[in-house]
Amino acid sequence: MQGNLLHRAVHIFIVDSTCRLFCRQRSFKKQVYPGYWSTSVGAHVPSGQTYEQIAKESLKKHLGISCELIMIGKARVRDNFENEISATYIGYSDDPMNLNKDEIENGEFLTVEQIKRLLKQENVTPHLAHSLDIYLKSDSKKLI
Repeated sequence: MQGNLLHRAVHIFIVDSTCRLFCRQRSFKKQVYPGYWSTSVGAHVPSGQTYEQIAKESLKKHLGISCELIMIGKARVRDNFENEISATYIGYSDDPMNLNKDEIENGEFLTVEQIKRLLKQENVTPHLAHSLDIYLKSDSKKLI
C-alpha cells in the first residue's frame, strides 16, 4: 500500500473481438480492495520505471498474455487507500488467459453496460470507474 504519498500506477483494459472489456475480481487475500472488481490489470509504477514498462510486465504477470498496449489517458485517483496518477491502457486480445491466482480471484469479459451496472451494485475499485470513463471518452474503437 502506498498510503497518501502521490505515486504512479497503470490500469489496463483488455478488449475482445466483440468489444467486451475484461474485468477482474481482486483476490480476497489482497490488503486493499479485497474481492473488489477492477480493470483487467492494475499495478504501481516503481521509481525509475515507465508506465509502459510496468503495463507490459504486469499484463504478462497477471493475465499471462502479451499484446500491443495503447495509452488512452490518465486520471488522478484519490481515496482512503490511494493517491495516484493512473495511466489507462487498452489492448485487444482473444488469447486464452492464465490468471495469476495470487492477484486475481475471478474475471470475465463484460459489456460497457454490464460494467456500468457493476459500478452501481458491487464492490468496485475507484480505478474501474476512472478507467471506464477514460475508455468511453477515447477514440478507442478507432484504434482496432
